[in-house]
Amino acid sequence: MAEWLLEILSEEIPSRMQKQAQEQLETLTQTHLEKEGLSFQSIRTFVTPRRLTLVVEGLPLQTNEKLDEKKGPRIDAPPAALEGFFKAENVSREDCTVKETPKGTFYFLMKKEPGRPTQEILSTIVPTLLDQFRWPKSMRWGSLSTPWVRPIRGFLSILDGEVVPFTYANITASNKTQGHRFLAPEPFTVKDFKEYQEKLRKHFVILDWAERRSLIHQGMTKIARDAKLNLLEDEALLDEVAGLVEWPVPLKGAVDPHFMNLPLEVITTPMRVHQRYFPFVDAHGKLAPYFGVIANTDTRDQGKTIVLGNERVLRARLADAQFFWEQDQKKPLDHFNNALKTRLFHQHLGSLFDKVQRLIKLSTFIAPLAGTDPKVVSRAALLCKADLASHMVGEFPELQGIMGRYYAQNQGEAPEVARAIEEHYWPKVSGGPIPEALPSLTLAIADRVDSLMGFFSIGITPSGSKDPFALRRAGLSLIALSMNPHFSLSILDLLSVAYDAYPWSELASPGLKTKEEAIKDLWLFLLERFKFMQREGQGSPYDHVDAVLSVAHANPSFSDLALRTQALDQLMKKEDGQNLLVAYKRASNILKIEEEKDKLKYDGNIVENQLNQEEEINLFKNIQLKSPEIQSLVKKGDFVKSVQELATLRPYVDQFFDKVIVNAEDKALRKNRLHLLAIFRKTLHQVADFSKIEG
Repeated sequence: MAEWLLEILSEEIPSRMQKQAQEQLETLTQTHLEKEGLSFQSIRTFVTPRRLTLVVEGLPLQTNEKLDEKKGPRIDAPPAALEGFFKAENVSREDCTVKETPKGTFYFLMKKEPGRPTQEILSTIVPTLLDQFRWPKSMRWGSLSTPWVRPIRGFLSILDGEVVPFTYANITASNKTQGHRFLAPEPFTVKDFKEYQEKLRKHFVILDWAERRSLIHQGMTKIARDAKLNLLEDEALLDEVAGLVEWPVPLKGAVDPHFMNLPLEVITTPMRVHQRYFPFVDAHGKLAPYFGVIANTDTRDQGKTIVLGNERVLRARLADAQFFWEQDQKKPLDHFNNALKTRLFHQHLGSLFDKVQRLIKLSTFIAPLAGTDPKVVSRAALLCKADLASHMVGEFPELQGIMGRYYAQNQGEAPEVARAIEEHYWPKVSGGPIPEALPSLTLAIADRVDSLMGFFSIGITPSGSKDPFALRRAGLSLIALSMNPHFSLSILDLLSVAYDAYPWSELASPGLKTKEEAIKDLWLFLLERFKFMQREGQGSPYDHVDAVLSVAHANPSFSDLALRTQALDQLMKKEDGQNLLVAYKRASNILKIEEEKDKLKYDGNIVENQLNQEEEINLFKNIQLKSPEIQSLVKKGDFVKSVQELATLRPYVDQFFDKVIVNAEDKALRKNRLHLLAIFRKTLHQVADFSKIEG
């Protein structure tokens, strides 16, 4: 069995694109190998800023011979058609076999395809694979029309020690590659993956991303420990820097002491976001006047020049930040709202100032429902976007909300107001923290609802992979925010208020939907997002979510729907739940057939004195007993207890179907028993529509 090694050497691949490129290379390779009938034991991929590498182990040197059966014409086809087939395939009638098929009797030809050398197959696979490769952004260079993320500089392709020849982007594959761009730029040859990895290390390239990441973390931790400090952990920064260097060298720099009076985020944002530095904190969690930086090279002066250069860059950034900090605080925070009048939220949805006015209306509508003070929420809504017009956020957009909180605190605003200004942007990423303070939560919900309703009303919705206004993320955030167990918020009511908050006659937005259309479209969109969240986040089967969503029109609260789904998941894991489902489906099927036959809907109008068998009397009494309890539990949101009560009906339903004939000859008795089944169905529908559950 042979090993195939492929390396694509290029200019620097952006760090954020590297993981996806690794996965895509593995997927495309597997697809092509399987299509060609090439078996293999394993596929591994590696990535550095300058190279994308693939190693496939356990390949045969040649494919097996294949037998291919080709269907010919019918045996009674015209002679010209028969002769044409035999001539095209270069065979005689005797070389073919005759087989009966459902469509008649046909000639069949067994053709032998000899095995092909694996090297020959790989030579044709690679150019096709590279053509199919997709980058989030690509470029062309020189006179070539070939797109790639950055200019390609070389291909290394070796199978069992021999070069796999191919040409792409005017570059021919060889057995040569290069090491580090500055420390070891001279080409060298390799014969297999083991030698390739070893020689790369000798030429100052660590191929494995995970190893580079580990070395970076170890280096930063050691610097912190030596200085009796702690590393301010940042997994995302660690991931990014691992994709920026091939030979990580940890260094330590210093922050000018007079900048240390700035807010922590003001100092660390330029460090992390702009310069990719690692901040340190002392034993008390206070930011230390030092930072760690990863160089991509060794130097004769042990990195002193690199450190000085990085300190100088940071000093300039922090000097700007200090100036902005001082200038912004010379004006009250609400003064910046005037500047929002000239900043568009969207050309057909008004300015950011208009959005603030809508947020005041929406948040004061939500506040009493959430059990928080409308005055606090209204004040927070008024100031929540003000810092977008500040100098600091203009230079460092990542600080939106954060600077608003600092400025509000320094100007004496209530702590709940200051906190809500920052936290109304939460969650910033999927799975991020949800605001715990009710004013913050209220304002965050209002912000998402306003944006979603505005865009959906003018026909701007996510389509395929296109979502320029991040509406899918806003939808997921709204659902996550609405799942607060302390209050139940009717989303449909909120969408109605949000639509009315827009002055549509003044905006004259093209493609404006009616209120009913906009609410319907947005609600269906949110339900699909909810289904996705429950499936991906909670592991709930789609049919369980569908069963709950079938009652969503009557319970448009995501906290309610989520609790129902979780309770249903628990019930259906148990034997009682499965047996209850069987009984429900049996009852439902009988009702469906008989309702169609009788041309009426059975709704549970029982005549109690017509119940004459013990089993139907017991079922009726227990439903009568349990139904109000279940209804009360559902109103309280105690869905776990409500499904437990449903499960207690199971033995009575089983006995009913074992002993009672529903379609009795007595018409009044039959009708009464169908009404009894309808009551049973209606009782289960208080929690979910069990007809949607598979099984």
